[in-house]
Amino acid sequence: MKVYLIVLNYRGKEDTKECILSILDSSYKNFEIVIVDNHSQDQSISYLREAFPGITLLETEKNLGYAGGNNVGIQFALDQGAEAILILNNDTTLDKDCIKNFVAESKTYPNSILGGRVYYFDTPSEMQHFGGVWSHRKGKFINQPDRDFDTKRARNLDFITGCALFVPRQIFHKTGLFEESFFLYYEEIDWCFRARKLGFFCTYVPSPMIFHKESKSFATPKPPQSYFQWRNRIFFIERNFEKSQFYLWLFTKFPKRLFLLFIKRWIKELDILFLGNSEEKQISKLSYKASLKGISDYFKRSFGNGPSWIFKKVERTS
Repeated sequence: MKVYLIVLNYRGKEDTKECILSILDSSYKNFEIVIVDNHSQDQSISYLREAFPGITLLETEKNLGYAGGNNVGIQFALDQGAEAILILNNDTTLDKDCIKNFVAESKTYPNSILGGRVYYFDTPSEMQHFGGVWSHRKGKFINQPDRDFDTKRARNLDFITGCALFVPRQIFHKTGLFEESFFLYYEEIDWCFRARKLGFFCTYVPSPMIFHKESKSFATPKPPQSYFQWRNRIFFIERNFEKSQFYLWLFTKFPKRLFLLFIKRWIKELDILFLGNSEEKQISKLSYKASLKGISDYFKRSFGNGPSWIFKKVERTS
């Protein structure tokens, strides 16, 4: 099976290099690597071309987000005759047998989008979430693995996390590519739901191992994360559930979360006012503002990339 690996780079050339080196060290050799540079506008392209002169490097004319950038690589791989595609975050590294194990598992589960064990890069004995299931009662996803999840056995989920998605060619032919309106966050979940509606599965398999540099702590949210997660969460639910379910969520679950968001923002304002400012508090304050902007933009039907101010660095206060 000829596997094409898609690695999307956006101003992360060192991480991308480490990811590529781990791929090149794989025990499975029937693969091609495609790097997509998502309009980094730094030294990424020259750096990666010098480091890997024999690897395909595609350039986008603007930042297309996770969805659009990966779509460029996916379409290229399909046009080149890829039998399967492994989409990887550039801040991942692979176990030596990861690709081999994905290929073997795909023969067992030919109609499945596959995800493997995802570990924290800095603490490789500790697992990250690798997918999730939707709870209608709670109105949100329950990330897996939870306490009751047996990580030694394969299991179907509602979605596989986008840091490592192994997809047989025929699934893309039926589902199409990622919805680019999301830009960042929820696009792979939306795509997984689309695939499941067409009769495919999202299956966790235990043998492939991936190491991801995502931080374990999200105590201090970042403005871009907050903006896209709030906007796209509502957009995702609208697109993937019956109207009655969507409106039930919108008028029961959503108001409680919106109220809590306002409360947290007011508490942060009081914290800054009475206990002093800091860079961390400024980021947190801006994140609450970004969350509200994301909600507003959903209702304004403003999708794609977010406002430029959510990406700006907060100036140090000392």
